[in-house]
Amino acid sequence: MTENRITGQDIDSTTATLNQGVRRLAIERAVSEVEGWREKLEASGDPGLQPIASNLGELKELLTAERLDAGAIGRLLTELGDRTQAVEVSGTASPVADRVQLLSQLLTDKGRSVTEQAERSTMEGEATGR
Repeated sequence: MTENRITGQDIDSTTATLNQGVRRLAIERAVSEVEGWREKLEASGDPGLQPIASNLGELKELLTAERLDAGAIGRLLTELGDRTQAVEVSGTASPVADRVQLLSQLLTDKGRSVTEQAERSTMEGEATGR
């Protein structure tokens, strides 16, 4: 049962991965990271964490789709950041609150970045008639 407990090391590993850039992350590694977190959050039994686990399930579906939708992925990362922030504020994550705060900010920042890049690509495609 202890393997599903969330530790500071879990969060540190994920923040290090996010700091490397989500666009450089191999899909297989991203899916593995997402699935690992989803399982831990579901196993926690904490009702405050279940919406995040659900979002992670959605993210896994987006990442394994035949065609990646960068805009949807970016929006979901931003939502995950917001939900993670809410968990940090609620006190659920108090033993690792500082790390959860950093994770929340990274998810939000990376989500916004991916969304903005997707929107720019769409606008450039429309401008060139693609």
